[in-house]
Amino acid sequence: MKRSSKGILITILVVALIALSVYGISQRNQQMLNTVEVKTANVEKGDIVWLFSTNGDVESKSKQDYFILTPTKVLKVFVDVGDKVKKGDKLLELETQDLSIQYKIAQKQLEMAKLQLESLKKLKEKWSSQNQSSLQNSTAPIQSYSLNTFTSSQMQVASPGYSLDDQIKLQEKQVEIAQLNLQSIKQNMDKQQRYIKSQINGVVTAINAREGNVFSSVQLPAVTVEDPEDLQIVLNVNQYDAINISEGQKALIRFGEKTFDGAVKMVSPAATKVITQTGAENVVKVYVDILNNDGTIKPGFNVDVDIKLGEKKNVLKVPSEAILTDKKGQSFVYIVENGVAKQRKVEVGLSSDLETEIKSGVAAGEKVILNPNSSIQNGTKVKEKGGS
Repeated sequence: MKRSSKGILITILVVALIALSVYGISQRNQQMLNTVEVKTANVEKGDIVWLFSTNGDVESKSKQDYFILTPTKVLKVFVDVGDKVKKGDKLLELETQDLSIQYKIAQKQLEMAKLQLESLKKLKEKWSSQNQSSLQNSTAPIQSYSLNTFTSSQMQVASPGYSLDDQIKLQEKQVEIAQLNLQSIKQNMDKQQRYIKSQINGVVTAINAREGNVFSSVQLPAVTVEDPEDLQIVLNVNQYDAINISEGQKALIRFGEKTFDGAVKMVSPAATKVITQTGAENVVKVYVDILNNDGTIKPGFNVDVDIKLGEKKNVLKVPSEAILTDKKGQSFVYIVENGVAKQRKVEVGLSSDLETEIKSGVAAGEKVILNPNSSIQNGTKVKEKGGS
């Protein structure tokens, strides 16, 4: 009986010890479940650079497209793509129309119109003179005299059904028409181009005209000449990003493994609408100069560009992914203090895609939680990834 009681007591003690062990393990597991593993970064001092990154097309500042506005036969092409040309060099020879005969005919028509006008004016003077003489020698009324008093040869100058004054006015208009016709032919003669010549020093980069063929495109230039050493980059910038870009801002230009210095030369004063794969978009053209091109970048290339929008040196900063904002627009972060997440309101300054300046709220050396999710609250127990 004593042995049985002793056995029961031992059994109870063993069960109690097992229960205590299980409870302890359960508590530790529960504590571990309530602890959130987080990734952290140190609050530190350093420099922040705010960049706008995009890409753009390279073009020559000195670029001249030569168009032929009416269908014209190209008699000769003097250059090939890649040829260097100087201002005044011949590029194309075009077939021209001989307008000299038309010009001579128009001159004669003007002379004839003027002679006819002079004849009508002389006829009027003679008629006026005869009427004046009749007034002096007769009491008959002036109205009784008419063109019928003139000879048949004089009447050939005048046209029946019109008064002499009306005929003079009509002939004056004929003279004006003849003058305009002559002027028009002369302008066409002046406009005719036998040769298309380069207006700049540069390199021929495109030839669309073919020798012996009629060139009739008004959309394509017949020849293009560019200066490959004086280049700029043209960026199409979203209207919302364009408001942060201004003339003189520094830029970094990347092509392949090389990086070049650049500067914003001009921001277009107005936006333009362009058609993209997703629809229409308003963009602002921004022009960037290449300051130290070594010949690597050429017209027509597409390059990556980073424009420096702002910069601050030796400021307190944290990774931008640590910053949260509440409904009121207040910025805050979570710091790790003795294994617990603590919410801190912060005042932010300059911000880039990667880093944000902190003007107040945290101190250098403190650790902030990166990308805190909804499981992180003020007072949540946390464990740093890689920590014990």
